[in-house]
Amino acid sequence: MSIKDFVRENRAVGVILLLLIALGVLGFTGMGQQAFVRTTLSGLTLGALYFMVAAGLTLIFGLMDVLNFAHGAMFMVGGYMGWQFYTNPTFLFGIAPLISAFAAGVITSELWKPLSVRLKISENLQKPLRTGLIFAALGVALLAVWGLDILGLANTAMVATMVASDPLGELSAQEPLLAYLYRPLLLVVSGTLLALANANPGDSTQMVHKDQQRKQWGVFAGLLALTIVLMLVRESGPKAVLLMNADLRFLLALVVGALAGGGLGLVVEVSLIRPLYVRPFFQVLVTMGLGFVLREVIQVLWSPLAYQMARPPLFSQPGKAPNLLAWFSGHNTTVDIFGVTFPSYRLFIIFLGVVMIVALLLLMKTSRLGMIIRAGVQDSQMVQALGINVRRVFTIVFLLGVSLAALGGIGSAPFMPVQPGMGDAFQIQAFIVVVIGGMGSYVGAAIGALLLGLARAFGDYLALSYDLSTSIAEASTVIIMAIVLLVRPSGLFGKKE
Repeated sequence: MSIKDFVRENRAVGVILLLLIALGVLGFTGMGQQAFVRTTLSGLTLGALYFMVAAGLTLIFGLMDVLNFAHGAMFMVGGYMGWQFYTNPTFLFGIAPLISAFAAGVITSELWKPLSVRLKISENLQKPLRTGLIFAALGVALLAVWGLDILGLANTAMVATMVASDPLGELSAQEPLLAYLYRPLLLVVSGTLLALANANPGDSTQMVHKDQQRKQWGVFAGLLALTIVLMLVRESGPKAVLLMNADLRFLLALVVGALAGGGLGLVVEVSLIRPLYVRPFFQVLVTMGLGFVLREVIQVLWSPLAYQMARPPLFSQPGKAPNLLAWFSGHNTTVDIFGVTFPSYRLFIIFLGVVMIVALLLLMKTSRLGMIIRAGVQDSQMVQALGINVRRVFTIVFLLGVSLAALGGIGSAPFMPVQPGMGDAFQIQAFIVVVIGGMGSYVGAAIGALLLGLARAFGDYLALSYDLSTSIAEASTVIIMAIVLLVRPSGLFGKKE
């Protein structure tokens, strides 16, 4: 690439950087060092939080043209699952075998296709049979969880102080193994019934793939083994987690939150989004309704109260570190940054946002999966003709997008209250970020999040300094979006269609 092409391709980045530098010089001279540094760091923290939500939305909305209005609720789910794991993971250990068992049954759809092809069923009866199998699966699943004390399991996280010798005390709320055994067995049956329905019994025109069958046998056996292991550690697992190093437990909580979001994204894409790819209006209705449902479920399990997740020892030691290098040895609550006392966990949020953008760029630009995703978005029929399952690729994209949002949810949990509406405001800002940056542009989403975070922080500072209404700061993000769209209707890094 020539220098001229490089400059042309990165012109927008250069203009924005020059603008930020100019505004920074003006702000520094007008506000003073401490006020400028504090406001800038607050803006970077907000920008990182905005990007945590917008990163997944960029994939789902920008690449798949799916309007996921439940994205903020999925951010919230990640926060609750990570908080539950870090505080008391009894709830997660209680439901994990059930989820694994159900997944083991669902994964067997390809295994039933040889039987489905051989069945002689008239076309008039095929659809009613599939409907009956789905309702039978729902009935068996309901029977499997009937009487399970889910609220008791969820309430275990509301007590954060544990006795070291017996971290759970009387909070385990787990059923005896023999009384619990039938539940995963029934959920395997329920998942298998759904797999039978998905195998389209009686449809002799469908293809049977031997390679996929062999893979599914392996996945099925692995999920069954995982279910057995999870059942055996339902009681001991939570105690082991609570007795481990709190910093390690926090890192595992980040992973658990992301995995919970990924699992939710997988179920939502397969069951709700996949039939509606050609009906965008119904996507809006379904995802908006899903957001309300998720919030109501959370309120039933953990009440509408707000909870504060304790910060791990890595960010909670008393005192102030004189600089970042000193923090690595002291792990203090605050750090001195150019004369400003700033919470160390907010710096971690900024770091997490940077790691997310770097990982996303590496995935999409250098990996084979990223290449397939970009090709599938550009020309799905050609990718399908090459033997790649485009439908599976889109499922991975949706799963990955929700995982990023859920990771942002648990990452922000020690910084902001864990409560049912924690993702709503960020969802609105994430949509604005995607529009400003341009559809499907990860660099655009990162820069858009940075602009909005800084605009909101400096807007709050100006409103406080000059006794103005806080609504001015809230409106600053919309003003920036309007200006960008007037200059570049496709966004800063969007491509004209």
